[in-house]
Amino acid sequence: RRELTHAASVARDRMARKAENLKRDYAATQKRDEFRLRGDLITANLYRMKGGERVLQAENYYEDGCPLIDIPLDPLLTPQQNAAKNYKQYNKLKTAEFHLREQIEKAENERAYLESVLQELAQAETEQEFNEIRRELQETNYLKKSSGKKEQKRAFAPRTFKTSGGFEVLVGRSNVQNDQLTKKADKRDYWFHTQHIHGSHVILRCAGLTPGDEDLREAAMLAAYFSQAKESSGVPVDYCPVKFVKKPAGARPGMVTYDNYRTLYVTPEEGLAKKLLIR
Repeated sequence: RRELTHAASVARDRMARKAENLKRDYAATQKRDEFRLRGDLITANLYRMKGGERVLQAENYYEDGCPLIDIPLDPLLTPQQNAAKNYKQYNKLKTAEFHLREQIEKAENERAYLESVLQELAQAETEQEFNEIRRELQETNYLKKSSGKKEQKRAFAPRTFKTSGGFEVLVGRSNVQNDQLTKKADKRDYWFHTQHIHGSHVILRCAGLTPGDEDLREAAMLAAYFSQAKESSGVPVDYCPVKFVKKPAGARPGMVTYDNYRTLYVTPEEGLAKKLLIR
């Protein structure tokens, strides 16, 4: 557990720092309009510029009252070149803004994925679960793959529960298993997950039947119990039919999107979780 937790924690912290650095760069791009304004005002005042100036004092006709502003110039460039330089910087920052938004989203998604791995590790109990998480970190290149004979993958069952109404509930033990549960579930089954909180994917198997309110509440409680909010109360849990859960192309294990959902607020109960447990 210690080795895996260390690897995931180091990678998570590194990704968090990367996201913060990208956000700082993104903030700098928000000054791009200032460079376009400078280019416009230099162009509007070319008739009174001789070249060699270090500063152009010009009326900002984009603002009420046309206040005077000072525009820094490069004295080694012609007035036209100074205008072109500012327009070039504007276009550079505008392009950078688009790419930085993409990079920030990727870094944030990767950080969230690593947080989910740490949540898996906190809940793992058996050697089989730790081996599954190790393979996941190797497949996502956060751990070096073991040299020598390739280890045979062994299937292991998800945590299985039965609601008061007799419906089976499956709880994923890893991100990979979370994906498998959702992929193999009947489209009419219900999928549960804590809202904006890392945790296991939970499937309430309905076989086309309609579960009662208590069945839904118990499945939601299990989703909250097997999440980072295990010790909290009033935990928001989203649920929807499996057909509304989608796996984005190229997304990390356990990462999905969903819509047409409802939200239940539940408090995790260890006693109830043990009572409903089958295996």
